[in-house]
Amino acid sequence: MFRRALATAVLALAFNGPLQATPAFNANERNPPPSVALSTFDRYELAPLVLADGLAAYKANVIAQRYLQVDLEERIRKLVDARNAKAAGETSRTLLLTPEIADVRFITGGKRLLFGGFGGKSWAVLKLHLVDKASGEVIAEPHFEQRAYGIFAGYSLGAADKLMLARLADMAASYLDANVETPVGAPVATAARAMD
Repeated sequence: MFRRALATAVLALAFNGPLQATPAFNANERNPPPSVALSTFDRYELAPLVLADGLAAYKANVIAQRYLQVDLEERIRKLVDARNAKAAGETSRTLLLTPEIADVRFITGGKRLLFGGFGGKSWAVLKLHLVDKASGEVIAEPHFEQRAYGIFAGYSLGAADKLMLARLADMAASYLDANVETPVGAPVATAARAMD
C-alpha cells in the first residue's frame, strides 16, 4: 500500500514539472489604490491575458491561461462594455487593462483524475496592469493570489483548480468596480464575491 502511494506521488511529481515553492499568501495584504479614480477614464480597453516570461514552457500553464482568459472575459467585459456605453467626456481618456499571469502552478483535470490529491496544490498570481493609453502612465498594478489545495482538488477531479482561476477573475473585476469613484485598493488574497 505504501509503495503504491509513493509510486503515485513520484509519478505526479514527474508529470507536473519541477517543484516550485508555494508563494506565501497573506490574507491581510491589500493592493494600494490606483493613483486616480477610474471614473476619470471615459473608456476601458481590455487586452488579452498574457503569461509572464518562461511560464509558457509548461503546457499546464497555457491551459490555465485559456481558462482564466474565459473567466476574465465573462467578468471584466461587462464592466468594460458598461463604461464604454456612457457618453465620452471632453478628454476621452482610455484606460488600458492588461492582465498577466505572473506565477502559476496549475494541475489539469487529467492529472487530477490520475493522481488526485497527490498532484499537489495549484496556485496562481494574476497582475492587472492599468495604464493611461495615451500617456503610458501607470495608474495601478494590483496583483491577486489564489490557490487550490491538492486534497480538495483531488476530490473534485480538478473543479477546485478551475474555481481558483474564476476567483482571480472575480477579484480583478471587483478591484475595478470598487475603485471607480474613489481609489480604495482591494485585498490581495481574500476572494471577492462572485461578479454577476
